Amino acid sequence: MIAAKLIQAEKLKKMYGDQLGAGIADALNICIKSAELFYSNKPLSMEWEPPLEGFYLGKVNSSLADNIEEGLHRAAMYCSSFSFSTEAIKTPSPKKTELSAPESWRKNIYEAVARQRADFAGFFDRAIAIRGSGVPITFGFLSDTYAAQFDAVPDSSRIQQALVRAQSKLWQLDRLRDEATLFKPELCELLIQIPSPSISDPEGSAFKDFIEELRYEASRRALDVYTSESPVEAAHHVIARVA
Repeated sequence: MIAAKLIQAEKLKKMYGDQLGAGIADALNICIKSAELFYSNKPLSMEWEPPLEGFYLGKVNSSLADNIEEGLHRAAMYCSSFSFSTEAIKTPSPKKTELSAPESWRKNIYEAVARQRADFAGFFDRAIAIRGSGVPITFGFLSDTYAAQFDAVPDSSRIQQALVRAQSKLWQLDRLRDEATLFKPELCELLIQIPSPSISDPEGSAFKDFIEELRYEASRRALDVYTSESPVEAAHHVIARVA
């Protein structure tokens, strides 16, 4: 039995850095020497236990080879044993990317609508070309008769940012109605999620001014603004608009 390290320490250092690469090389050397000592007086059919945690043994395979180079090549191809460094084990898995407030609001409305009217699911996230826009614009909901964009404001500190974004979405709805060649929806509106009315007075005043400004902008373009905290209520609103 011959135990061989196919990746040299210098290459491991280049792959994982000097400290971690040297640690992996040392761990491999310990396992190799342990395996050589074990199998020097025991048959290959016996099961060897790795001396370090983080090493996993795969199924034993046998193969004939004409020389040591071919034998090592076949061993590298068919061996299913592997190891994890301590650092790799301790490294937490990357967190899933969290949805932004507007994206979460749209997703929750979509799921609530799809549960009640599966035939409406295809109306979400439809992108169409509008004259002069350059690239297709994606709308939160778009049917032959109704179009909606979705937005959400998680707290009062983001109102100014949300106002600019919401005004842009109102402009998109306006362009859809006036410039789109394939769709001429009768109703176009912005569905926006705002926090519960149980917020403090200063925040309540800020949200009130925010919604009033949006409704003023919408009225100038014959658009509507719908506000709610509940995606389920918003989903019922969407279904009622289309049905």
